[in-house]
Amino acid sequence: MDEALKKAINLIALAVAIASVILIAANRLSWATGLLVATAWSIINFLLLTNIFGIAMLQKSRKVLLAILLIKFPVLYLIGYLILSSKLFPLSSILTGLATLIILGVVTYARTS
Repeated sequence: MDEALKKAINLIALAVAIASVILIAANRLSWATGLLVATAWSIINFLLLTNIFGIAMLQKSRKVLLAILLIKFPVLYLIGYLILSSKLFPLSSILTGLATLIILGVVTYARTS
């Protein structure tokens, strides 16, 4: 993983952690938790996707690629489905957490690369 990507992910994690602390202080625990869970899911999904592309482009071991694919598609997406269907978190917090990776990630990566 290149340095710009590491910086972008670290900034996203810091921004979401700060936002969650503010939300908890405002007595919005379910919103803060939904934001954290969705952002974590989104970052894990993104990192697995970059690993898949890296392995495919470099034509590395098919066993490693298969292992990552078996984690990403059935396991990660089942977890995503359970998060959405549980109704433990407001949908807007989940959507914000998913969008955070895209918005902050693109801006940070563009500025640091």
